[in-house]
Amino acid sequence: MPHHVVLVSLDALRADRLGCYGRTPSVTPVIDRLASEALLCSRALTPATWTVPAHISMLSGLDPLVHGCVSPLHRYPPEHLPFPLLFELLGGRGYAPLAITGGGFMEAQFGFGRAVPDFRVVGPVREALAAAVEHAACHERSFCFVHTYVVHDYPRVGSEPRRRQRADARDPAYGGVFPRDRDFHALLTALGTSADATRPGARDLAYLDELYLASVALADAALGELRGALEAQDLWGETTLIVTSDHGESLGDEHDGRAFWSHGGPPYEEQARVPFIFRAAPALGSPLTPGAVAETVSLLDLTPTLLELCGASVERAALDGRSLLDLRRGLVAEFETRLLYSHSCEDSSDRYLDERLYGSGVDWRGDGKLIFDARRGALRELYWRDRDPRERENRVDELSQPDLKLIDEQIGAYFAGVAARARHPEALPIEDPAVLERLAQLGYVE
Repeated sequence: MPHHVVLVSLDALRADRLGCYGRTPSVTPVIDRLASEALLCSRALTPATWTVPAHISMLSGLDPLVHGCVSPLHRYPPEHLPFPLLFELLGGRGYAPLAITGGGFMEAQFGFGRAVPDFRVVGPVREALAAAVEHAACHERSFCFVHTYVVHDYPRVGSEPRRRQRADARDPAYGGVFPRDRDFHALLTALGTSADATRPGARDLAYLDELYLASVALADAALGELRGALEAQDLWGETTLIVTSDHGESLGDEHDGRAFWSHGGPPYEEQARVPFIFRAAPALGSPLTPGAVAETVSLLDLTPTLLELCGASVERAALDGRSLLDLRRGLVAEFETRLLYSHSCEDSSDRYLDERLYGSGVDWRGDGKLIFDARRGALRELYWRDRDPRERENRVDELSQPDLKLIDEQIGAYFAGVAARARHPEALPIEDPAVLERLAQLGYVE
């Protein structure tokens, strides 16, 4: 039977800025409507807080420390990946693959071109999503991965004036830290790395949030056009649509007395928690029925879920994620007891590193969150989300010696396990001037 899969990754979209995840008033009517018709994962976590490792995990079902594509200073030629991605896995089931990305770290040369004969770099989100509809219309079965920086680019106010309209309407006389007439990715980097940077006030943070919400609204409107086009061509009933993100975004959120910006940092909730909305095609008659999922899930679960939904074989032991269809079958114990690790995954020679700007994290005893320095083996922070949902008060000093011993053993076992399964590809330097220029525009390099 005809079936089309469209996987949309809205880079840097934090879950709590969507109406379906509790944001009021909502700026995302299209996504909210989709969520009411889909499996809505209330708490979905990314295994990495920046683009490359998170997306490779999303498309492979492998932990970042297993697949090894973790350095922002290197590229990973797709022909060197010692493991398959969804394009290849679904291609074996007759799904014609297409990848459309915003470029930069999402170029084919960072591993994403593996088994994708049709790989396109498209900037405007509307054009990217329109191409997904065209692709579906040309095949009986298709898989289209669409990645866009439309949300990620909220600091590009000079390049996209529409981002500023919402913020200007809220505060027309604003003249604070963030410029109104030019892009400021570099400023966010400076705020995160310099102890001497001007500390934004409440008015600045409100302005920044309005810029971010304006970008979220742009993405939502584009998804509305995608849905309209699929419905117009009678493809909506046979289309599985997944809307998610690779990581969230810090917008001046404070933790243990320090403000954090952008992404790629420790996996605090605003960076680690992502939207995960999975609408299975009604034509499949799938057991993946709509409704909220309370259990914590992971982007690692996307690959095994899609493989099972599309009738492909799933080597469960080879993947770090689990099929969400298991939840609908009532098999919740594995989801409730597993430990999901999130990493900042910086390269050891990254010039931005200091003690607080990187780290790994894992949930602890229900509503606890541990942040630790994986390279030094140092436990840094503990937050209790139920009483401190914004993770502001570090309670690590409250841990007992038996707790500390247990945590050390748990983390040690995790690292030993992923090291035993590591399948790292060859890493090469980034040399393409066009890619370096795009990375500079995105604020990743100078």
